[in-house]
Amino acid sequence: MIIQEIIAIAGKPGLFRIVVTNRNNLIVESMLDKKRLSIPGTSRISSLADITMFTTGEDLLLMEVLNRLNEHKSSDDMPKVKGDAVATKAFVDEVIPELDHERVYNSDLKKLVQWFSILKKNDCFPLESQKDEEDSSPDGVSEETATEEKEPKAKAKKAPAKKAAAKKAPAKKAAKKATAPKSAAKKSTVKKSPASKAKK
Repeated sequence: MIIQEIIAIAGKPGLFRIVVTNRNNLIVESMLDKKRLSIPGTSRISSLADITMFTTGEDLLLMEVLNRLNEHKSSDDMPKVKGDAVATKAFVDEVIPELDHERVYNSDLKKLVQWFSILKKNDCFPLESQKDEEDSSPDGVSEETATEEKEPKAKAKKAPAKKAAAKKAPAKKAAKKATAPKSAAKKSTVKKSPASKAKK
C-alpha cells in the first residue's frame, strides 16, 4: 500500500486511509472499524510518509521501520501494547537495534507497535512510497524526460503562427496603397471645376 494514503489524526485513535481529497476537507476511512469520516482542513493530520524515527546514526523513515518489522515478525509475535513497556521495547530493539532511546520514548514505541498491528491486520504490507511508483513507468521514460519531449513540439507549433502574422502585415500596407489612387482621382475632379466656370 502507498504510505502517503495513510494518516494519523490528532484526537482520534488508530490510522486512517485517505479516500477523497477536497479543498476544505478530507474523506477518510478508519482502519479500525471501516467507518468513513469527513475531516476539516483545520484538523491536525500527520502523514506516515513524513514521520521519521531517531537512531544513533541517520534518522529512519517510519515506512522503513514498519517494513523491517513486517519482514522479521508475524502478527502472532505482537506484544500486548497495554502490557509491559519493557516487552514492547525489547520487541522493537530486536528489529531496530539502532534506535536512540534518549529521544525515542516508551510512548513512541507503544504507538509504533499499535500502528504496526493495525497495518498488519489491514494487509498493508509492503508499504511503498508514491515517488517510487512515479519514477518507474512502463515505457521506462521518467516524467521529466516526457515533459522535455513535449516542450519542443509546443514551441514548434507557436512559431508558424508568428510567421503567418508577419505575412498578413504587408497585405494591410497594400490595401492602403490601393486606396491612395482613389484620393488622387477626387483631387483631379476638383481641379476641373474652375475650368468649367471659365467656359461660362
